Parts: sequence; C-alpha cells; structure tokens
Amino acid sequence: MCGHCLSTSLFDQVPASLISCLDSKVTMEAGGLPLELWRMILAYLHLPDLGRCSLVCRAWYELILSLDSTRWRQLCLGCTECRHPNWPNQPDVEPESWREAFKQHYLASKTWTKNALDLESSICFSLFRRRKERRTLSVGPGHDFDSLGSALAMASLYDRIVLFPGVYEEQGEIILKVPVEIVGQGKLGEVTLLASIDQHCSTARLCNLVFMPAWFSPFMFKVVMLRNDIHRCRASGIFLRLEGGGLIAGNNIYHNAEAGVDIRKKSNPLILCNQIHHGLRSGIVVLGNGKGIIRNNQIFSNKEAGIYILYHGNPIVSGNHIFKGRAAGIAVNENGKGLITENVIRENQWGGVDIRRGGVPVLRSNLICFGYSDGVVVGDEGKGLIEGNTIYANKGCGVWMMSSSLPHVTSNHVSYNGLYGVAVFSQKDGSGEFPGGHGAQENFSEDGDAILWETELEKDEDPLRRPVTIALVESNSINHNGASGLYVQSSEALHVITNVIHANGDRGITVAQSSQLTRVTNNSISCNRQSGVKVEAQCKVELRGNGIYDNRGHGIITKGDSTVVIENDIIGNRGSGLQLLPKSDTKVIKNRIHSFRAYGIAVRGRTKALVQENIIFQGKTNKTIFQQISNNRECILQNNKFLVFKKTSDTWRLVNPPARPHLENSLRGPSAAHSGQKVTAMATRITAHVEGGYHSNRSIFCTIL
Repeated sequence: MCGHCLSTSLFDQVPASLISCLDSKVTMEAGGLPLELWRMILAYLHLPDLGRCSLVCRAWYELILSLDSTRWRQLCLGCTECRHPNWPNQPDVEPESWREAFKQHYLASKTWTKNALDLESSICFSLFRRRKERRTLSVGPGHDFDSLGSALAMASLYDRIVLFPGVYEEQGEIILKVPVEIVGQGKLGEVTLLASIDQHCSTARLCNLVFMPAWFSPFMFKVVMLRNDIHRCRASGIFLRLEGGGLIAGNNIYHNAEAGVDIRKKSNPLILCNQIHHGLRSGIVVLGNGKGIIRNNQIFSNKEAGIYILYHGNPIVSGNHIFKGRAAGIAVNENGKGLITENVIRENQWGGVDIRRGGVPVLRSNLICFGYSDGVVVGDEGKGLIEGNTIYANKGCGVWMMSSSLPHVTSNHVSYNGLYGVAVFSQKDGSGEFPGGHGAQENFSEDGDAILWETELEKDEDPLRRPVTIALVESNSINHNGASGLYVQSSEALHVITNVIHANGDRGITVAQSSQLTRVTNNSISCNRQSGVKVEAQCKVELRGNGIYDNRGHGIITKGDSTVVIENDIIGNRGSGLQLLPKSDTKVIKNRIHSFRAYGIAVRGRTKALVQENIIFQGKTNKTIFQQISNNRECILQNNKFLVFKKTSDTWRLVNPPARPHLENSLRGPSAAHSGQKVTAMATRITAHVEGGYHSNRSIFCTIL
C-alpha cells in the first residue's frame, strides 16, 4: 500500500477546477462501456491504482466513488487493523460509506504517528535535521526479532511492531519507554501475548492481540487498548494506578481472578464499549481517589458487584448495561462517590444499587429493574442523592433505606415491585451481613491498609448534592407495588413530601414505628388496596395538606400516641374517612372528610382526641357522619361543620381552598405534576353546592347518634 498515493490521490478532495480541466482533455471516457462492466473491471484494482484512476476525469472520479458497497467494503474489511465501523455495538449495520470509514481509519493512524516528538535539544542543528522515518519491526520465527522485548529495545518513537501469528511469552516485565504501536498480524486470536506491561511513556497503541497473564504479575496499562481478549488472569485483567489514563475500548474481559478492570490512585481512564463478564470478583473496581469515565459497557454475570466504588473513588458511570450479576449491580461504600446516570441495571441477585458505609453517590435517571432483591439499598451510613430513576419490577422493595443515613430520594418512579415501594428502617446492618458477597471481602490490600487511603482525600465539594439534615422522600411516583407504597419503621425523623402514592397492594403509607416525628405533607394518596394511611401505636406523625382519595379501606386509621391530622382532604374512601383506635391521641383540625359507605369519623373505644374546625360530608349510605362511644370525655369536638344530603341529587365541590395537595410552594418534580393531574380529576367528583352550619355544641353529634 502506497501511503503517498493514499493521502494525496485518494482521500484528499480533488478540486473541481482540476476535474473540469481533465474532462476537456482526456480522450478515454467512461461512457464507452456500460457502468456495470466498468465496476467489475475496477473491482480488481489495488488501492493506489484506485487513487490514480480517480484523478482521470470527473466521470471516473464518480465511478470510483460508486464502488462503495463492493471494492471499498472489501478493502475496509480486508485490513487487519480495521474492524467493522460499527463494531462492537452494531456489527450487522452497514456504515453510510465504506470509503469514508476506511478514510477515517487511515487518518486516525496518520494523526497518531504525527505526534512523534523530536528529542534533539540543540536549536543550532534544527535547519539541518532530517526527520526519521517511522520503522516497522517484525517479531516472530524467521523475522527480525524473536520476542517483543528485544524489538522494544530497538524501537524508536512511534515505531510499529508487528507480531506474526503465534504465542509470545515474555519472561520479564515489559517496559514501554517510548510511544510505540504493537499490532498482531492475522485474524483476532492468532497472536497471543503472555506479558506484564509497565508503561512509562505518555501513550501507546495495541491492536489485534489476545492477552493472557504472565506467571508473575497482572497487567498494568496506561493506551490505547483496543479489541483485545483479556481473560483468566490470576489477578485483575487490567490494573491502572499512579494517575494512569488512556482509552480501553472494545475489549472482551472475562474469567479473571480479581476485578476485570481495577482503577486506583487517581487514575482517570476512558472505559468504553467493553464486555466485562464472568469475573470471579467485581467487573470494575474504582478506589483510592480513582476516577474515570465508564460508558456504554456490557457488564454481566460477575460473582460480585458489576461496578464497585469505594475509598473515595469518584467515576462517571453512564450508559452501561449491568445485568445478571451474583451480587449488586453497583455497590458504593467506604466513602465512595460517583455520578451514576442513564444505566440499565437489571436482573442482579442482590439489589440494583447498594450504598453503605459513607458511600455518597449521585444516582440519576437509571432504569433499575427485574432484580431478585431490592432495587436500591441505602444501608448503614449510606448517603447520596437518588433522583429521577425508574425502579421497576424488583422482587423485593423498590427502595430500602435507613433513615439515619439521611438519603435524599426524589422524583423517582417506583412501581410494580414485589414488596414495599419505599421502606424506611433504622436497625443497624452489621459489617458481616452483606448477602451473597456484595464485595465486602474483596482484596484491596495491594497498596497497604485501608486507612492509607484517608491520607489522600480530595475536597468534598460537589454542586450536584443538596445538603440534607433529615431523611427525605420527595416528589416520587410510588404505585402498583405489592405491599404498602411507603413503609416506615424508624427511630429517626423523616419527611415525606409531594409524592404520588397510588394503587399499591396494601396501604398507601404504613407507619409501624416512629419515635421521632414523621412529617407527611402535600402527598396524593389514592386507590390503594387497604387504607390510605395507617399509624401504629406509640408513633409520632403529622399529616398535613394531603389528598387521601378512593382507598379501599379507611382514609386514615391511627392508634398513635401523638398524631396530628391537619388541613387534609380525606374523600371517597370505602371505609371511614378517619378511624381513631383505642388509646390513640389525635388532633384532627381543619380537614375535609367524606366517606361514601361509612362514617366520616369513627372513634373506636376510649381515645383522646381534639376534633376541631373540620368540614364533614355525609356519604351516600344511611351511615351517620360521626361515631363514638358514649361518655368519652376525652374526645373534644369544637366548631365543626357537617353537611347532610337533603335530596339524592345533592353534590358538593371542594373549593376555597381547591382540592389538595397544593404544590405551589413545593419542589415540583415529574411526580408532583402527575399529582396535580390526579387531584384535579378528584375535584370534579365532588361538585355543586354546600349547605349546613357550624356547631360548637358537642351534643349535636350525640343527637345524630
């Protein structure tokens, strides 16, 4: 192949003036034979001849271009250094132009060689220096060198080393001192290299090689690493440290004893379009202030976490497909960070994403689905922002979290999970309780004890994270989960704000334990299979500004010892609007309460309650508005307004204020917008006009009874 013809005749655009001139002077024209016959003849030409023919005239130039799907395709795929342009993601899809793909590959190779540096330091001889030509060194039986090491000893800047088919086992560590290109001759798999590579140069290029581990060490790279098979290493497949960088793309990395890719000590590579699978540990590990961009990889069937981030590792993880792992899809702990966005995380054995022990990632816009456990787990001392994810059809909970960790869960769609949509607990999960190997036992002692990582901490300044002092569940859509939409069993404070909690298999919200105050504010809680909200004994809960509609049980049922129900719309539930159980202590103030089939408010047994300034609507049945046992002096009724039907056509409207929840002063995410649509629809169901009066005399309710 003539590089000069390739660059000057074939790929550089021919000026239109030159083609016009040739059109007028050349006597041989393409019109003398049918175009199909010319194409058959030209298909036998080599690359330099194609370049020369394209300069004959305009007709011949266009004829050469018309060979795109035949001769250009053949040349592109016949080049051992060039794979299909759409490999590895879409190898069956034809490129728009085979000629253009071949041109881009050539220009990329040419650009790489242009980066050669001139090490001569004397300016005096700059006018007389002659640039050294790039050499090609051949390695193999019967060629210039017997081993890669001997060829590297003779290589200069940007030389090309060609390994002919065979297995090359290097007995010592290979040191790359100058930028070189190492290329395997033949098909992928015909050249196998058993070596440990320590890179001291700024860059290198490796193509068409199969790597296998040397007997004494794992691999160390800093590259370009393209289209290699890296498997059955006794340690990690690829190991980056000491600020290592480079491009690792299109590789098949599998069956390694440790991580497929290990990134540590401020290394910052680009990990792109690799398959990383069937590892005996994690797929990718980032630790010790390691960074990197991990994008568009397929990471699957690894024994531990698909991606494991710890000890201040802080990568960008985006667009990956992480599936069928035997532990978590992504695990973040021991002060790991990271921006984890737009990944598909599915069918993992122990949770889609697991955050513990100081892990503080940003988890945004991911699809986390079909897991065999919980979708997202925020364990002991785990933190972070969990925003805008779709968490779907996991067999456990959608989100399982500990309130003491102060997670911020916002604007997620949590649906069709087997248990709770969101579950909040406070019990500690011990250090030895990682189910099925979350990566807790992985070996990271190569550079010393874990405490050594603390000496190289970077400043913890991340504008993506908003300070959170109380665990926050905000602006989520939580629907069609197998158990309660939100389950709380916690001894820490919790805020539940502007969520849509709809059509779950049990209650909308269950508060089983809440020794600190749980605030439930401005939520839409509707169409759940049981009650809208249930508060168990000895719980402290404030329900304010919520719309609780059309649940199949009671609107609110409570036996908590400190429950405040204020300014809610509790409308259209099949049971009582509000049921107060024995030994509860409840304040019911300024609510609008209605039940189609039962009592507006039912007081069961001896209970302490203040029922004040509420509007209570009569249902369609013969049930009365209020029910309580006689002689219950601790139930105080003041200034309530009740509305009874005078005729069957009477209806009422929720006005002044309009139907709750009201979201004008709240943070509005996607779920909040859906909530607004829901309450607007509910408001149309209770229409027309209001009659009745205020009654401060407690006996009016006794008379009705």
